[in-house]
Amino acid sequence: MKRFILIVILGLMYSSTIAQQIPMYGQYIFNSSVINPAQAGARGENQAGILGRYQWVGIDGAPSTHTAFANLSLPHNLGIAVGIYQDNVGPVKDLTFQTDIAYSARLAEEWFLSAGLRMVTSSMSIDLTNLENIIDSGDPMFNRDLSSGFRFNIGTGLLAFTNRHFFGISMPRMLNLVNKDSHSVSHHLFIYGGSTFDITREITISPSALFKNSELAPAQIDINAIAGYDNMIDFGPMIRSNMAKGWVDAIGFLAGYHLNENWYFGYMYEYPTNNMRVATRQTHEISLRYQWESAKHGRYRRPSFFLNDRRARR
Repeated sequence: MKRFILIVILGLMYSSTIAQQIPMYGQYIFNSSVINPAQAGARGENQAGILGRYQWVGIDGAPSTHTAFANLSLPHNLGIAVGIYQDNVGPVKDLTFQTDIAYSARLAEEWFLSAGLRMVTSSMSIDLTNLENIIDSGDPMFNRDLSSGFRFNIGTGLLAFTNRHFFGISMPRMLNLVNKDSHSVSHHLFIYGGSTFDITREITISPSALFKNSELAPAQIDINAIAGYDNMIDFGPMIRSNMAKGWVDAIGFLAGYHLNENWYFGYMYEYPTNNMRVATRQTHEISLRYQWESAKHGRYRRPSFFLNDRRARR
């Protein structure tokens, strides 16, 4: 089992150094600013929160991510979002700081367009010298730690939306970067959209889909259908596909609960349907957000497609 775990960790190290550079969550639909800088300020409200993702629970060195973020609505149709992301995959640690700024304008009576710019600073390190259960401890590969140093990148995105529909496209990392230790960051492309429909006065349903692609990783599609009840509870299934290996890569569900007018709790469970189910059968995400009204005036809309802001549809 230890040998299997080591192989898994080394495989994760390799994939992390070439592709896993952008933190990804099953709960992206609850905080889309993580994938698109144009989401900054688009809510018309302010929010701040924390999120933890614990992937492949039960495997030593399995991926985990911890996040703190804030998304603020500013005067003159501007918005700003900031985030700190810590990815851990075995001995690999990836720390990212990012800042987004966005401007939005009316396209038509109901449609609006937001454009955003992202500035990113990140640093990756691999702690090879403290690895345990190494097959060949004398291998020179494990005699030194690796570090990328701090790297700068930029990203951009667009978001078109009404109070019921949204469509976004973004490249959160636009620059291809490779350093002397072969840590690389490739282009990432995200395309996503969704709608919200009233089933009854108390029940809504919000189907959405996300396509994500990288030059050095297989393309994936996430599909969600989140139902909301009485502006209090959100719940729905999710499916993730790996387009290089088969249609279904993972299944699960997302849930959210409004603790009160300001606090929102989110949870996601994910079950792998690929070969990882031999070793583990669970991934968990937990998030907590606080949202409050913007102090400024003159905002000409308050989009309600965000799943943790159903008060706008009352």
